[in-house]
Amino acid sequence: MPWVDGVYVPNRRTNTTGVISTAPSIQPIELDEETIEDDFFDESILTTKFSQGSFTASVLKRLLPSGVISAANGLRALFSNGFVGSDLIEDGAVTGAKITNPLRVSIIDGGSAGVHTVTGIKNGDELISVLEQNGTSGLLTDLTVEFSIVKVDTISNTGGTATSGDKLVVLYLSK
Repeated sequence: MPWVDGVYVPNRRTNTTGVISTAPSIQPIELDEETIEDDFFDESILTTKFSQGSFTASVLKRLLPSGVISAANGLRALFSNGFVGSDLIEDGAVTGAKITNPLRVSIIDGGSAGVHTVTGIKNGDELISVLEQNGTSGLLTDLTVEFSIVKVDTISNTGGTATSGDKLVVLYLSK
């Protein structure tokens, strides 16, 4: 194998005298930017030429000098939105300042089963929990399975539990 732990190892072969010799060397061709067409190194080329997992962090650290990929030299633009999926982000790696989908809480008056106004909620948000706080006892009842987001500023539990005289605590993820 020509690469071992990120270091190139030349192919060696045994000749008829039993001495190990280096295979004929191939001289590298000097290339400039005009020689390589735009989009030449697309996904199909890379997946046929390199096995999955070839470019590990340790290999790239050995191959690329420090600072090669940075905002200063413009290569950071190669990593556009969507380049890194959530499965590649280590747990705990993102701080609160980086979170763009905040958890929202809204406390609204209950009412008869049907539509309820939750200012700010929209289609595409994720409804996490709807809790009914009993106006007399203060006990909480989880009614989440009854509710869905039906349109902007509106959730509904048509045919569900009437919550008149109670409060609803609505938790949702704003997307």
